[in-house]
Amino acid sequence: MLLRAFAKINLELRILGRREDGYHEVYTILQTIDWYDEIHLSRAERFQFSGPGTPEDETNLVVRAVRAYERLSKSPAPVHVRLVKNVPIGRGLGGGSSDAATTLMGLQRLFKRALDSDEVFEELRQLGSDVPFFTIGGKAEGTGRGDEVGRLDDETNYWLVLVDPGLGIATAEAYSWLTVFDKSNNIEGFRLHSGNDFEVPVFKRFPELAEIKHELLELGAWQSALSGSGSTVFGQFESEETAQRAALALSGRFRVKIAKPLPRLEYFQRMVDE
Repeated sequence: MLLRAFAKINLELRILGRREDGYHEVYTILQTIDWYDEIHLSRAERFQFSGPGTPEDETNLVVRAVRAYERLSKSPAPVHVRLVKNVPIGRGLGGGSSDAATTLMGLQRLFKRALDSDEVFEELRQLGSDVPFFTIGGKAEGTGRGDEVGRLDDETNYWLVLVDPGLGIATAEAYSWLTVFDKSNNIEGFRLHSGNDFEVPVFKRFPELAEIKHELLELGAWQSALSGSGSTVFGQFESEETAQRAALALSGRFRVKIAKPLPRLEYFQRMVDE
């Protein structure tokens, strides 16, 4: 079984303040895109995992997802999992979170074992705030820690240029750079204004990212933003032709990917090949 673990971007990300549990209250709009890691599942005598370029121990989110499946099913998972990373790590694209959610969904299919959806969702929340989103895909809004997700109508009539500057930014470190929380928790107000609150502290430390955003806008993007806590910067373009011109202008200096937003139905249709 081949699983495609699709990446995401944050079309909007607002930090509303610090919660009593130590996490941050956020409002975000997430969108799956057609860039993916490959997860190959095959039955085996015992659980085995390989993921070149990633930790191959119990810290890997794929391994943790397998352990979650074993807890929920109350049985071992005799499977060989091979992870092929295409989505860069530490770039705000949710690759690891997608790997985890997709693995847990794939194991249920491989072993023909449907697990309780509420229990699965709770396990995914423990793996990371972005992980539950990948069980619904498409366009969605996230509240709470970002792990309370709700479907939004798909909007896919645009092209994306994703610029990877080669920097890895740890999410926890990026949150530590946020120092001012004087906003009201007015989610309705934030729906009216797009943006990413990580841009101020991240751009301050990495001004080249601000330059990439500016250049994407100069090249014709009608919107450009940092995805997640970075470091990927994306631009939204009305046509493939304009996106290709922008990608060509940037490709000599950075890793550049042209992508499309992935609607919910197509997300699930393309996720599994058996």
